[in-house]
Amino acid sequence: MLAWSLGHLEVLPWLLAVIGGLALHAGTNVVNEVYDVRHGIDSITSPRASLAIVKGRISERGALALAYVLFAVTILVGLYLTAVRGPWMVVLGAVGLLGGYFYTAPPFHYKYRALGVPLVFVLMGPLMVVGGFFAASGGFDWRTLALAVPVGLLVTAILQGNEWRDAGEDKRLGFTTLSAELGRTFSRWLYVGLLVGAYVAVAVAVIAGLLPSATLLTILSLPAAVWLLHEAEKGAAGSLRSIALIDMHTARLHTLFGVLLLAGLIGSRIFG
Repeated sequence: MLAWSLGHLEVLPWLLAVIGGLALHAGTNVVNEVYDVRHGIDSITSPRASLAIVKGRISERGALALAYVLFAVTILVGLYLTAVRGPWMVVLGAVGLLGGYFYTAPPFHYKYRALGVPLVFVLMGPLMVVGGFFAASGGFDWRTLALAVPVGLLVTAILQGNEWRDAGEDKRLGFTTLSAELGRTFSRWLYVGLLVGAYVAVAVAVIAGLLPSATLLTILSLPAAVWLLHEAEKGAAGSLRSIALIDMHTARLHTLFGVLLLAGLIGSRIFG
């Protein structure tokens, strides 16, 4: 939408970048499921796991084959985008592909080394937004970073909420996540900072002239954010029920925030 608002959008490369990004994320999720099952994190009693492998709906081998097919789609898209956009597309695509696969896959499996939260911010904030803009327009623009920061902060908040909720279980199983290292108090404040930071980032970008004033429409999602902050406060006080679905509710906030952000970009182009 930023590329379109600046008059630089080429539809086919943009559409293929979206397909490649979705395939990459889906493949990452499948690999994550495989290794969570292997490490005993996902079991028949896990409330939020898909249980596809645990219940035998698909074998580990079949799941990995599916992941490799999805990654192959990403690579094919990347080859096309490299042909039309040049070698920078190789760099952006390779970082995304390796970052997705090694999220839980050995030898790096950085999710289990307390690196999941910071690296997800980089991969699903700046990398995807800057890469998407580059695919759509063929160039770079500092305004993409102004968009990438709030998007990346809320994606990271989804993962942080998940890790915070599961910190005790992860530690019991011997896995090191950032929340397990920080403890529940600091994990709560990190989650709060990520949520609040997304709104601050948009406001700062508007003041700096990097984003149009219409992107302040994101403020309309504040009631949902305030409700989540209230639930986080109760979770920090010991109410596990309050944060049982915190990742899912944060994902819904991310969707609402993102739609309003896009609406601001579209409105600024249409109404000047």
